[in-house]
Amino acid sequence: MQISCIIPTRNRCRMVLDAIESIKQQHYSGLEIVVADDGSTDNTRTVVRARYPEAILVRLDGAGPGPARNAGVSAASGDFLMFLDSDDTWLENHVRELRKVLDRGFQVAYGTTRTVDEISSGEFLIPAEEEMIEGDCFEALLRWCFLVPSSIAVSRHAFSAVNGFDDVDSGEDWLFFLKLAARFHFGFAGPSPITIRKLHRGSLCFLNERKKLLAMINQVFNLLQKEPRATAAHRNHFARLHEWTASNMDQWSTVQDWYLALLREKII
Repeated sequence: MQISCIIPTRNRCRMVLDAIESIKQQHYSGLEIVVADDGSTDNTRTVVRARYPEAILVRLDGAGPGPARNAGVSAASGDFLMFLDSDDTWLENHVRELRKVLDRGFQVAYGTTRTVDEISSGEFLIPAEEEMIEGDCFEALLRWCFLVPSSIAVSRHAFSAVNGFDDVDSGEDWLFFLKLAARFHFGFAGPSPITIRKLHRGSLCFLNERKKLLAMINQVFNLLQKEPRATAAHRNHFARLHEWTASNMDQWSTVQDWYLALLREKII
């Protein structure tokens, strides 16, 4: 089984080196590393090329995380794809545990991510314990996006079947997972973390522009307009979610803050 590891990055030279090193530390041989540099103006390309000459480098010009991942997949040769955001790292068991799930016949596998919250301090798991499920995950993902790109593995067949990541300003990961879940069952690698995620002020989950929450909700709503498995109740839920979020979004600094507020208000 050839596995390709796709890392999208932009101006995160130090972080991307840590990400690549976490791939090199896997208990699995023959991993292909693809770095999709999305318009970095620092020395990312020079340093990556010097330190990891075996890595495939793809250059883009600020296309965004979705198109960057898609470009990385196009340059990759693996039958199975794993993604790693440049500010995240994999634990040493990451590939091994996801491989076990793929070997059980799943086209999509995911594991648990431990998030280190550098904004509010503390740590939390994604998915939370009550969200750890296997099988048909479509309904659960309509409730909340309970996984992250850095914790999944997907076959090239499944990736192509849903046309990869969408070219949108925010929420491209949630859309990708929903498209996959509408067509494929997900295998779960278990409750022990396989990924470390940092929530920091440069993270896409830091709400420096809170209106991107509304954009993300709209993107999911638009997807549901076309998705055969979606119902009127699903679409109505996201319409109400948009209205409630628009009225309260000044209260939150991160997507996690928004999630906790949704739980408190029993909206999800």
